[in-house]
Amino acid sequence: MDQPPTPPRSDQPWPSPDAAFLNLGRSGLGCSLVVLGLLLFFTASAAAGALWPERVLTNDGAGAERTIAAVIAIGLGVLTVVVLLMLVPTLRTHGLAVDRWGVWFVTTKRAEGVAWSQIRAIGGSWRERKRTPKASVGAKLGHEIVRAATTDDGRELFAVEVFLHDPGSVAGRTPFDSHQRLTRDEDPPVPGLPNSRLRFVIRDMGDYREMAGLLYQWVPQLWIGEYRRDSAVF
Repeated sequence: MDQPPTPPRSDQPWPSPDAAFLNLGRSGLGCSLVVLGLLLFFTASAAAGALWPERVLTNDGAGAERTIAAVIAIGLGVLTVVVLLMLVPTLRTHGLAVDRWGVWFVTTKRAEGVAWSQIRAIGGSWRERKRTPKASVGAKLGHEIVRAATTDDGRELFAVEVFLHDPGSVAGRTPFDSHQRLTRDEDPPVPGLPNSRLRFVIRDMGDYREMAGLLYQWVPQLWIGEYRRDSAVF
C-alpha cells in the first residue's frame, strides 16, 4: 500500500494522510510490461525475417515465407501500438483509497468518496479463465503453464465491489456513474443487494489480497465474501 497523492488544494475533499492507497496504475504493471516485451520480440523477429530473409528464414526466404513474415510483422506491430496506447493512460496515478471516513477513488487532481454510512456491502469478485480443449499435448501443457502463472487456480481479474444503499446517490460522479451503468444488468451476488455497484478491478492478485484483507479488517460487518462474476465488460 502507498500513501495517497497530495491534494492540489487544501480545501477540497481528500482522503486522510494515513489512508491506505492502492495505485491501480502501478498494480499489475509487471505483467503488462512482460506482454509488451514479448510482443516487441516477436514483432522484431518477424520484421527481421521480412527484411533479411536470406539470414533469418529457412530456404533463404524462398517462396511465400518472406511475405508471411511481413504480414506477421505488420499485424504484431499494429497490436503493439494498440497495447501501448492502452497502457499509457493506465500509468497515471489513480486508485482506491480507504480511511476511517470511507472509500475513495483518487487521482492526482481529484478525489471522489463514498462514506461508510452510504455503503451497504463490500465484496470481492473474480473472473474465471476456463480450460479450452487443445489438440496437442504441447499446446495443452503450454496453456496450463500460462494459466498457473497468471491466475489463482483459474481465477483472474480480481475486483473490489462496493454496493450502496442508494446507487443513485453517486450519479454524475466519475468514475462511479460509469461503474453503475456498466454493472446494472448483472445479478447481485447476494439477494437483496442492488445490481449496480462500484467495481475496482485490481490486476495484481497480491494487491487485491492486501486490499481485501484491509477492508475485512476495517468493516467486517460489510464484507460479503468472494464470488465469481460473469460480466464480459470489465
